[in-house]
Amino acid sequence: MENRRLLLAVFLSALILIIWNSVFPPVPPVEPPPAVPIDSGNDLPGNQAPESQTPGEATAAEDPSVAEGTALEEEPQSLLEFETETVAAEAEELPVLENETVRLQFSSRGAQLISVLLKDYEGADGEPLEMVRDRGSDPHPFALVVAGEKSHRLNNALFVWEQEEDENGDRTLHFRHKSDRGAAEKVFRLNPQGFVSVQITVERDRQWSVMLGPGLRNLTDSESGNRFIQQAVGYKRGDELSTIAQKEDEIDSIGARGLRWVTLEDNFFLMAVMPQGGLAEVIVLPWLQKKEYEADQRRFFPADTAPSEDEEEDTTKVQALLLEASGPRLEALTFFGAKRYSRLVELPYGLEDTVRWGWFGFLAKPLYFALEWIHEKIVPNYGWSIVLVTILIRLLFFPLTHKGQQSMARMQQLNPKVQAIRTKYRSKLKDKQGRPNVDAQRQMNEEVMKVYKSAGVNPMGGCLPMLLQMPVFFAFFKLLSTAVELRNAPWIGWIGDLSIPDPYYVLPILMGVTSVAMQRMMPAAPDPMQRRMMQMLPLVFMFVAFAFPSGLVLYWVTNNLLSMVQQAITTKLKKQTEAA
Repeated sequence: MENRRLLLAVFLSALILIIWNSVFPPVPPVEPPPAVPIDSGNDLPGNQAPESQTPGEATAAEDPSVAEGTALEEEPQSLLEFETETVAAEAEELPVLENETVRLQFSSRGAQLISVLLKDYEGADGEPLEMVRDRGSDPHPFALVVAGEKSHRLNNALFVWEQEEDENGDRTLHFRHKSDRGAAEKVFRLNPQGFVSVQITVERDRQWSVMLGPGLRNLTDSESGNRFIQQAVGYKRGDELSTIAQKEDEIDSIGARGLRWVTLEDNFFLMAVMPQGGLAEVIVLPWLQKKEYEADQRRFFPADTAPSEDEEEDTTKVQALLLEASGPRLEALTFFGAKRYSRLVELPYGLEDTVRWGWFGFLAKPLYFALEWIHEKIVPNYGWSIVLVTILIRLLFFPLTHKGQQSMARMQQLNPKVQAIRTKYRSKLKDKQGRPNVDAQRQMNEEVMKVYKSAGVNPMGGCLPMLLQMPVFFAFFKLLSTAVELRNAPWIGWIGDLSIPDPYYVLPILMGVTSVAMQRMMPAAPDPMQRRMMQMLPLVFMFVAFAFPSGLVLYWVTNNLLSMVQQAITTKLKKQTEAA
C-alpha cells in the first residue's frame, strides 16, 4: 500500500511539473546587449541611400552600403545579357503576383517582396493575413546581402520589370537592373498551388546571400502574450527534422547538402524554402525587434547590438535566414501559407512535417482527422466538434474507466480493514532511533495485499485507466495548440477564438468547479495526506488552465462532465447490486 501511495504521489507531482513547464517554460536570463553607436549605415537592417541621392546616381565607391572586400580580382563569367549598358527604371513601382489564395506584392526598388497576403485567413484588422512582418527602413524579403551581413548596393536600385502568364497558369515577374551599382536579375514565378519559384542572378560578387524574414507575420495582441505560440526555424535533412529555437542567441549554419527544406514558422503559419540549386548554406541570424518603429527608422538589429540604452527593454527576439549562394545564380522554391495538415499532406516536399504533433503524434493524427471529419460532415463548428470528439474518446475508454471506478469502490469498502492493519503496525514502522523498520513495513504491506487479494481487488486498478488516458490528453493538447483550423474559430458567445485563452476565464473556472464536483462523487482516498493532495489538484489545474487555449479547456470541461455522468452510472449499478 505504501508503494502505491508513493507511486501515486510521484505520478501526480510529475503531472503537475509537466503541465506547469508546458504553460510556463523556463526562460534563460538574457543580459541586455550593450548599446553601440550606429555607424554609417553598413549594418544590414535599416541601411538606405542618403536622402540627397537619387536612384542610380551613386557609384560603388560613393555608396556607403558597399561592403569592404566585395571587389573581385577576377570578374566571373557573365550569365546575364543586357541589350544596353544601363538598365534601370525611372520610378519605383509595385507589381503584383496573385492567384485565388495568395497575393504577393513586390517593389521594383531592389526587386524585394514587400507583402504576402493569405486570402483565406484574417489578421488582427479583419483583412487578409499579412505574412511579411512590419518594418521601418529595413530591407524586405529577397533583399541581397554581401559578406559580413551588409546590405547590397542593388537593394536601392530601381529594377525594370515585366510580367507574363504561360499556358499552365503560372504567373511570372521578371526584374532586371544594370548600372554602376552592378547587374542582377530576379525572376519570381507563382504557380496555382501557391509555390513561388525564385531565380536570382548577381554579377561581380563572389559572396552574396538572399535575406528572408526577419520574423514571420504580425502577431495579434492575444498571440503575442500567448506562451503557446512558438516561433522557430525548422529544417529537414533527409528524413531528420530539426528546429532552432528563437530564444537562442548564437548564429547557426545549415549546410545545403541533403537539405530538403528550411522554414521560418510558428504554430500556425510558415515560410518554407526548398533549395533547387546554387545554395552553399543557410545562415540563421538572431536579431532584436523594436516594438515601436517609424517608417524611416530601422526596426531590426543584430542580437549583439541595441538601438539605445532606453530602448533595450523594448525589444523582442526574432530570426532571419540568409541563403548564401555558391556562385552567381541561386534557385529555390518558396511557399507562404498556413500549416493546415490536410492541405500540406497533398503538396510535394513533405511540408506536412512542419505540423509538429509532439511525442504522441501517433494519437494526435487520428484525433485531428476525426475532428476534421466531424466538422465537415456533422457540425460546422469546431467547438462542438471538440465536444463530440471528447464523447467518442470517453465511449472508447468507457469499459476501462468503468472497471477502474468499480475497483476504487471495492477498495473503499476494504478501507476499515486496511486502516486496522496500519494502526497495528504504526508503532513498529520505526525503531527507537527513528530509522525505518524495513521488516515491519514489508510485513504490513504483505498483510494489506493479502486483504486486497482475498477480495479480488487490484490496488492499481483505479490508477491504470487514468494513466492510459494521459497520452490521449497530451496528444489532444498538442493538437489543439497547433491546429490552424482553430485559429479565429468561434464556439459560442464569448468564445470567438478557440486557439487563445478564454478572455473572461469562464471555462477555466467551470473546469475547476466540475473537477471538485467529480472528486466528491468518487471514493475518497484512505490516506489523509493523499486526500488533501487530491483536493488541491482542481485548484492548481484551474489556475494553470487560465493560460490554456480555450479549445483545450473546453475538452477538459466536457471530459469532466462525462466522468461525472459515468460515476453516477457506476454508483447506481453498485447500489442495485448491493440491494440484490
